[in-house]
Amino acid sequence: MRRDWPMSALARIAATLDNCDARWVVGGSTGLALRGARLDRAPRDLDIYVDNDDVMSIHKKLDAYAIDGPQENTTERYHSTLSHYSISDSMVELVGSFRVSALHSMYTTEVSDFLYPYSDRVEVEGYEVPIVPLGHELIFNLLRERQDRAIVAGGLISHDPQRHLPLLQQLLGRNTITNAIAEEALRLAGVNKAFSPKESL
Repeated sequence: MRRDWPMSALARIAATLDNCDARWVVGGSTGLALRGARLDRAPRDLDIYVDNDDVMSIHKKLDAYAIDGPQENTTERYHSTLSHYSISDSMVELVGSFRVSALHSMYTTEVSDFLYPYSDRVEVEGYEVPIVPLGHELIFNLLRERQDRAIVAGGLISHDPQRHLPLLQQLLGRNTITNAIAEEALRLAGVNKAFSPKESL
């Protein structure tokens, strides 16, 4: 792995949370890079997604590295509980119950119920690290209008559709996503047909 990725920070987090009951997943550019995605620049920070119920237990575990404590954060597009940490010279963001509302759609991260159980796992310095399903990255990046990242996520899904496509369809069905966004997600994932929520049930 490249040395400019925040791998030391990720390994330290995995070690610190190894015996923690809280469920967490890695997302964002680091998650894509761990899958071998080619990005325009190497990841420089680390996004950890959790449910709000697990924010404080994880924050207590990472308290020695804390820059601030968990606080509700709301913008026109995003809502979450955020806290920040400096670990091995990398910026780490703990994101609780993240929700994005944009383009007449709303997407909510469900870590314990979905993203963690269906995560992919990679080994980092002897620790198993859960990565969000690619469907999350595809939907999230479409809603934040990062077409470059959406294309990357869609391409990765199309390389292993048997594994990744059912999870994308389930996420589309579990959230309030317009047909236009859903159809674009499926197109980028290599599916050329209209989306129907019934397909994901």
